[in-house]
Amino acid sequence: MLNFGGAKMSKSLGNIEKVHDLVRAPPPEALRYALMSAHYRQPLEWSDALVEQSVRTLDRLYGTLRDLAGVEATASIPPAIEAALDDDLNTPLALAELARIAGEARKATDAGERSRLKAELLGAGLALGLLQQAPEAWFNRGASGDDDARIQALVDERSAAKKSRDFARADAIRDQLAAEGILLEDTPQGVRWKRA
Repeated sequence: MLNFGGAKMSKSLGNIEKVHDLVRAPPPEALRYALMSAHYRQPLEWSDALVEQSVRTLDRLYGTLRDLAGVEATASIPPAIEAALDDDLNTPLALAELARIAGEARKATDAGERSRLKAELLGAGLALGLLQQAPEAWFNRGASGDDDARIQALVDERSAAKKSRDFARADAIRDQLAAEGILLEDTPQGVRWKRA
């Protein structure tokens, strides 16, 4: 049962959301994640905050896969995911296990361990209908290639400005991108960007 605004979602109350309207704004995968966040026998309080949290969680999961891009792995469904789904389709438990695997993968330094964890992460996603696209596709959702090239050029220009210690220009570029809904993340591997 879905609740919306503290009341049961129903057509007679006029507090329904139609799926074809919902998929226009957030990615459909985020809606799937949000729906799986509660057990199917329990009520789920539907809200924009729930969907936004689902997008942020998927950002982290896809970010983990992006960090593991160079690691070879074949999807393998972990026994804990199978057990959770066999336990009356306990999707909240399966999502918790997915998050645990991703957390371990982010901390792993051994090549064999990273490969095993990536395989489990991909397998868990496969079992849940999540993480089925390339991380770049997730982070660049709804954008054209020309726009991506323009944004990357600005990111590169910002990096050059920082190197030449022109922090005013670097900050101006960051602000310009933020106004366009582009979030920058400075990492040891370089600057990453994504759409908000």
